[in-house]
Amino acid sequence: MTRVGLVLGGGGYTGTAFHAGVLGALADVVDFDGRDAEVIVGTSAGSTAAALLRAGFPPQEYVARMCGEALSEQASRVLEGIGPLAALPSQDLDFRAGMAAPELALQILKRPWRYRVGTFAAAVLPEGRVSTEATGVSMGDLFVDWPPEKTWLPAVSLSSGRREVFGRDSFPVLGDAVAASCAVPGLFPPVVIDDDRYVDGGCHSVHSLDLLADEALDLVIVSAPMAISGPPGSLSQRARTPIRRQLWREARGVQATTTPVIAIAPDAALAAVMGLNSMDVTLRPEVARRAYRYVSHGLLGLRHLFD
Repeated sequence: MTRVGLVLGGGGYTGTAFHAGVLGALADVVDFDGRDAEVIVGTSAGSTAAALLRAGFPPQEYVARMCGEALSEQASRVLEGIGPLAALPSQDLDFRAGMAAPELALQILKRPWRYRVGTFAAAVLPEGRVSTEATGVSMGDLFVDWPPEKTWLPAVSLSSGRREVFGRDSFPVLGDAVAASCAVPGLFPPVVIDDDRYVDGGCHSVHSLDLLADEALDLVIVSAPMAISGPPGSLSQRARTPIRRQLWREARGVQATTTPVIAIAPDAALAAVMGLNSMDVTLRPEVARRAYRYVSHGLLGLRHLFD
């Protein structure tokens, strides 16, 4: 196994904790170190995990970071300059501020079949007011230049409505790319890069797994915090079903090139722990620990794929 693609989907703070459990379990159970991935696609919450991996953060210690536990010297060095994990200030949508991108909204209404529903939402929702500047600066401090390994961070342009894949289509400051990919419409303001405004890449696709269809990889691993494995356990969890369908469609496109795909999503029990508010910072320790146990058990029967 030499060419592995790693896809880290969106999912807010609880999604980051889920990624921590997934990456730790992969390292411990099947001896796959996410830092060795041929290409990493990180969307929204996944972009922060992708940046940390490319900066050299040990995946075995990601759960410990989520839980506020002591880290090794190597892990601590990577995190120098990055502040402690912080809670998100609460805010309500201010619809009096108007739409974030009225021209794009009109463009979509004229040709709705050309755009994703999430892109329309990004256009009509007001700009958020919680700054992503701290995230951008701290992640940007990890790198002088863009990582030499393939590191793709999708975001959505509010001028065109199209997906921009930073690290493939263009190479801005990595911290700005992370901030843009994380800019949830209505919560965070768009991030300006080269005179364009960008929002969360999840507005186009929560995972952007389709980007790997032409990469001729031996295996693709997807960490999908917002999807669900098996039937939803409650009415509220049915919101995860469309995301799962999108994931399956993209997975079939990759599998059609003979590349196997391992998609890791929470089951109903873990989804219940993650709850409805993906930005609830207090859930990170429990989600990370439970995700690690859940994924470790599931990987036991898949060791042959990593030989």
